Amino acid sequence: MSRKAVITINRPRAEVEQFWRSQEYRPDYIAETEAAVSFVDAPGDRGTEVHVTVESVPPGGKLGEMAKKLTGSEPLAKTKDALRRFKQMVETGEIPRSDASPEGESLERKLKQRPAQPLEQSEIEKAGV
Repeated sequence: MSRKAVITINRPRAEVEQFWRSQEYRPDYIAETEAAVSFVDAPGDRGTEVHVTVESVPPGGKLGEMAKKLTGSEPLAKTKDALRRFKQMVETGEIPRSDASPEGESLERKLKQRPAQPLEQSEIEKAGV
């Protein structure tokens, strides 16, 4: 089964392709998977579209696919996350972090949600920030 993720980056295509080839910017997850990547000029001279097609055959059929979605390990979701981080690095030079979830998204964290508030020092140290 093939699935596609697309993101638009507000930079010229040549620059985006150069960043993609760079070890520092290219998403590790996409580099490790069987994915086809293409770059297209966005309509209206609005940057570059990055198209990533991921081939995946979930073990266990539909049930296996549901389990991967619940655990956050579904290939398309991981690809989309990697593309968002790539866009942030290319456009701003950093990946913004929130005090609410400094380590990023995780199912365990979502199950223990609380209203937004500053982290305690022990929580900051635990997250490695």
